Amino acid sequence: MRKNNIMFRRPYLGFTLTELLIVVIIIGILIALALPMLVKTMEKAKLKEVLSSLNFIRTGEKAYFLEHNQYTLNISDLNIDDPNTLNSNNRYFSYDITSVTASPHNFTARAMRIDGPYSGKSCYIDKYGTITSDGDYFTP
Repeated sequence: MRKNNIMFRRPYLGFTLTELLIVVIIIGILIALALPMLVKTMEKAKLKEVLSSLNFIRTGEKAYFLEHNQYTLNISDLNIDDPNTLNSNNRYFSYDITSVTASPHNFTARAMRIDGPYSGKSCYIDKYGTITSDGDYFTP
């Protein structure tokens, strides 16, 4: 005699389409919430690179001033590696020295964002190490 298979039927293994859809929607929402924070964190890391390179230029300008009693507008005149030619430092910014004054002796070096959402924004450093930026791009 044959036994009734209804009592011995195995329960379904796996997930329904609705359950999978809900999981995909929740993951999408979490990604949408996390993405702006990721972009902001990446930009902060790039700004740390800028601070390092601007201080590097500032140190080169101070050394140049000790030798020549004046500042220079040309980064290649400094006894440093030009951050514009270094692959690791020039991915996101262009560096230059924007102004030199003779009385009082001062200079301003600039790092300008090349691409991305902040393209065209700049950070500046002077001989005193004061760092400024365009608008609210960077607040030290």
